[in-house]
Amino acid sequence: MNNRLQKKKIKKIVHHTLEKIDISLDVHIQTTQVNMIYDFIQNLLIIDIDRVRKARNEMNTPVPLEDYIKALVLHEVGHYLDQEALWASVPRTLEIRKIKRETPYFERTKDLDLFQMDIEEHEMEYTFEETAWNNAAVLNEQFNMVGWDSFEQVRFESLLSYTAVYNRDLLIYQALLKQKTGKQLAV
Repeated sequence: MNNRLQKKKIKKIVHHTLEKIDISLDVHIQTTQVNMIYDFIQNLLIIDIDRVRKARNEMNTPVPLEDYIKALVLHEVGHYLDQEALWASVPRTLEIRKIKRETPYFERTKDLDLFQMDIEEHEMEYTFEETAWNNAAVLNEQFNMVGWDSFEQVRFESLLSYTAVYNRDLLIYQALLKQKTGKQLAV
């Protein structure tokens, strides 16, 4: 299938999925290097179609493209359903981002107190991701959009992308904690 037709097919799947679950979101096609994003500030779904195709092909166990797209749309709608928590996190997120802008990563990795913010941010993001996937699972059960094997595979690999960086930083944090206190964090 040529590029233009596949983009059209992806957009159609996204719109059909939103229609079927009766959620009205503006959909924008944009190059972001992230497959799909729910922008809760503007209340819209942003899709990087090229990244969607690439990310699906990078899966350890690829699922059909249609299932992949539907699962991602359900996940982003899962964020939509968690808007209140997303809005409540804004003040702390802005504080963390300000400090991270002022202090480069390599410097934060040498300071336990500063690096705790990196860990806090990871945990916040992971909680949002987990909540969105849990919301998506409820929607999927309610509307029967994606087979459970495909849904769970997309969920697993999506969450895995967050845990890899978090685990790296957690090792750094544990080393800093041990250096400062002589104690290792129980995991």
